[in-house]
Amino acid sequence: MTRSERCQQLRENDAVLSENELSYIDSLKAAAISYIKSYTGIGGVDEPDEQGRKLDDYEDLTYVLFALVSDMYDNREVSVNKDKVNPVVKGLLGIHDFNLVPSSESEES
Repeated sequence: MTRSERCQQLRENDAVLSENELSYIDSLKAAAISYIKSYTGIGGVDEPDEQGRKLDDYEDLTYVLFALVSDMYDNREVSVNKDKVNPVVKGLLGIHDFNLVPSSESEES
């Protein structure tokens, strides 16, 4: 996901945004990737996890990344007034939720 694609998703024109605003949008991508990695247990974009999985191996997680970046951008207030996760995001992340799958080592103990 390029910076330009993120700005398009946010309905912003990257050509007119300040460097501070572009940097903020970049930080949202990093935060969204961290959230997806933590939620699913899949390795990073370029670095695979122990099973060789990378986020780039799952095209549907691109939608999750777009949705998370959009949500973080649109809801920047400090107080949280909703405790609900986007159902599409939750469903897509749930498909790839490897964190809750017991490993063969834990099954043997």
